[in-house]
Amino acid sequence: MSSIANSNNLGPLVLQSVMPSILYTPTPYMNYRNVADKASVPMHGGTTARFMRARALKPATIQINPDGIDPGLQKPQRDVIDAIMARYGTGCIINETLLVQNQDPVLAWVGDRLGVAGKQGEDLLLRDFVVSAASPIYASGGQVQDNPTNYGVSDFSNLAATLDTNNAIKFTEGLKAIDGYGSGPTRPAFYMLASCELEPDFDALTGSGFISAYNMSYPNKAIPSEFGNIFNIRILVSSENGVARGASANGRDVYYNPVLGKQALTHISQDGESMRLIYRDPYFSGAYAQNATLVIKFWQAQALTQDTGIRNSLCTRAGNYGGV
Repeated sequence: MSSIANSNNLGPLVLQSVMPSILYTPTPYMNYRNVADKASVPMHGGTTARFMRARALKPATIQINPDGIDPGLQKPQRDVIDAIMARYGTGCIINETLLVQNQDPVLAWVGDRLGVAGKQGEDLLLRDFVVSAASPIYASGGQVQDNPTNYGVSDFSNLAATLDTNNAIKFTEGLKAIDGYGSGPTRPAFYMLASCELEPDFDALTGSGFISAYNMSYPNKAIPSEFGNIFNIRILVSSENGVARGASANGRDVYYNPVLGKQALTHISQDGESMRLIYRDPYFSGAYAQNATLVIKFWQAQALTQDTGIRNSLCTRAGNYGGV
């Protein structure tokens, strides 16, 4: 039997020291929520968010003759767009031993991650909706012999011309102040929501129209996901943007990069239920009160409130097969 002669033979009672701050959790940029218009359904306001848009009337170019005969009159019309609300959520089971024995604040950081998971869920719902609903335009200006090709500068000119022809509203125009969105001052522009995997292809267009966010007038005012711009299209990147692996004609990855103007996409929430955090004590879990639950839930709908102001730009990546 060994004996303890002095305090030097005593080991520490606890072999770990928990640092006071939790390390950064890698989190993708949530660009769809940033560029979407916001609307909310009032409490007790039904199951559906309804938007109405008046159709344009023909310009008044008919000369009125002095003979007293009225020219033909127009019939005013409007379009109706409906979006049905739905519930979404996720949560965690936390055993009481964690609450009793752990030194770190488990509920605090689990609640924090659930909040991020909820916002990320909102963004992914918007992404999947846009990919399925927006009209596609295939890139054709790149060097890769495929369908679609990789991006060339002509693709961005064609995208901007398409939206301008449809009278889409540019961001920072009218409703937004100059510095309200991204770097400023800047001319009004459309936004492209692109994959981070396309950054080398954008860089390759430097000198042909691409300007990095680093070289913009006020790079310190750029939103974190802004990578740069090509002509009248500003590019926001995210690691969770849409991509179909091996889906091109020659087996390359196909990237879904929506380009949109103001009011093209609307994110709809529910008053009082846009994001709710619910904690249920272990006493409600069963006879032995072992498990607590922490969940989030929210209501959401989404709509293309101006479908002529958004296009889903599809491209491949130069020299890329089956991922980065």
